[in-house]
Amino acid sequence: MARPSLRRLSLALLPLLLGACALKTVDITEDQFLRGRKSDWVSDRITRSNLELALPDLPGQSLKGWRLNHPAPKATLIYFYGGGNNLWDNARLMHELAQKLEVDVVSFDVRGTGASGGQTRFETMRADALRIYDQQRKPGQPTLVLGYSLGSVAAVHLAANRPVEGLMVAAGISSFEEARGHFDKLVPWYAKPFVELKFDPAFLQRPQPVDEMPKVQAPTLVMHGEADETLPVQCGDSLAQASKAGWKRYLRIPAKGHGNLPLVSGEGLEALRALVAEAGQRTATVAGR
Repeated sequence: MARPSLRRLSLALLPLLLGACALKTVDITEDQFLRGRKSDWVSDRITRSNLELALPDLPGQSLKGWRLNHPAPKATLIYFYGGGNNLWDNARLMHELAQKLEVDVVSFDVRGTGASGGQTRFETMRADALRIYDQQRKPGQPTLVLGYSLGSVAAVHLAANRPVEGLMVAAGISSFEEARGHFDKLVPWYAKPFVELKFDPAFLQRPQPVDEMPKVQAPTLVMHGEADETLPVQCGDSLAQASKAGWKRYLRIPAKGHGNLPLVSGEGLEALRALVAEAGQRTATVAGR
C-alpha cells in the first residue's frame, strides 16, 4: 500500500539527487504520502455469482469463476485475463465492464491459478475456453469474448471455433514468433553474452492466434497501444490484418502501453459499446427470420 507514496517521494527527491553539487530544498507534503488513485464509484446494481466448471480430464478438480450479473444485460461477455493474473486482480475491471457496457461478465481462473485446479498449459486453456462458452452462453442473448494480453490465445481460439457474436482482442499476441524479438530486447546489452532466452516448444505450437483470426466471422475489435512495452504494437497490426470479419475495427492508440488501454473510458469504451450494439442487432435480425 505504501508503494505509490514512496514513488511520489522518490520523484520529489529527484532534483536533489541530480543537483548534488548545489543545495536544494524539497517540500514534502501530506498529499504526497496520503493521496491515492482516484476512481469511479462501484455500483451495487451488479451482483456476483460463483461458478464452477468440472475438468473432465481431472476427476474431482474444476475451474472456479464468477458471473457478474447486470439487471438488464444486453449480452454475455466472456473475459480472459492476461498471464500472471487471477480473478481478484481483475475484479474492478470486470465490474466496470458489466456496468458500463450493460452486460453480464463471465470469467474463470485458468488452471493452476486462483482457486482452479490443474496445471496451466496453452493446450488446456484453449480447450477450457470452449467448455466455458458451452456452459455459460444464454440462448437468445449475444455472447461476446474479450481477451487481454495472453488471454487473447483463448479468446481468438473460442471465437474461431464457436458461433460467438463478437470478439475483442486488447494488447493481444499474434504469434510468439512475432513477439520473440521484443522479449530478446528485454535482456540488457551487458547480459546478452551470458543470457539466451530458450522458449518451451509449446510457445511455438500451431495454431497461433494470427492463424485462427481469419476463421472468426463475428464482429471484431482489436485494440493495441503504440507504446506497448510487453507485446509490440506489430502484434495488433498483424491480428487486425488477419481478420476477415465483415465488421471490424482497429484502435492503434498512441502513448498507451500494455496495461493502460482505455477499456472502460474514452475511445476504447465507445468502441466496445459499438461492438455490443452490433452484436445485439445481428442477434435480433437472426431471431426475426
